[in-house]
Amino acid sequence: MNVDPGLLLAQMPLEVMVPAAVLLSVLFAALGTWSVGRLISPEALQENVLVGAILSDVTAVIYSVSLALVLIGAFSHFTAAQTAVQREAATLETLDRTAAAFDLPAQTTDRTRMRATIRAYARAVVEQEWTSGAAGRESPHVGLRLNDLAEAFLLVEPVTARQRVLHQNVVNWVREVGELRRFRLTTVSRSLSAMIWAVSLAGLAIAAVLPWFMEVPRGALVRVTMSALLSLLVVSHLIVALHLAYPFSGDTAISPAALIGLAR
Repeated sequence: MNVDPGLLLAQMPLEVMVPAAVLLSVLFAALGTWSVGRLISPEALQENVLVGAILSDVTAVIYSVSLALVLIGAFSHFTAAQTAVQREAATLETLDRTAAAFDLPAQTTDRTRMRATIRAYARAVVEQEWTSGAAGRESPHVGLRLNDLAEAFLLVEPVTARQRVLHQNVVNWVREVGELRRFRLTTVSRSLSAMIWAVSLAGLAIAAVLPWFMEVPRGALVRVTMSALLSLLVVSHLIVALHLAYPFSGDTAISPAALIGLAR
């Protein structure tokens, strides 16, 4: 089984991740300071202060745009997953109201079965697929409950004119539930995760090197402090982006409250 480091980080509690981010930023700044000091002499650094200041401004603008694009993409990813869950719950509620329309005494068994399959499907999603779906893994049990739901609604025989009108739309509603479920399971985007890692690692490298090409008071402490602050800024954006890229994981995960109400 492939291990997804982005998913593992997104599942970490924030009270653990935030102190770890601060510690990582300080350690990376210290490592960057040591590495630059070993590779480039102080005289060479001083000679390139003016060039470094110009390049730092250009690099900051380019990196800010890249980081903004990644965050916008991650946020769009999160809101799309949230919308899909809300639409899935809304479609199930529509099917539940449709079941209520089959209110003839002879249809009691069919109506009871239709509503029972909705509750069983919603309960299976919440109890079995919500956690596994964070890694993009579907539950066979949920698939069976979806099949039961489709069978209960598609095989029922409409009698009244109102029932016939509703039953004409049942096929579309059942198909929509299946499509929204598949979309929910594919919201774990490893390509987006790879972009987040690439931008974050580039930001950490920039944060370690740039302070050495700026006109600051002599001494490593000032540069280490600047580097640590820049690294912390990059890591904090990494935390936000990862939680958005994995919408069903961690403390900021999308809530299944809408489906829980249907499961009761």
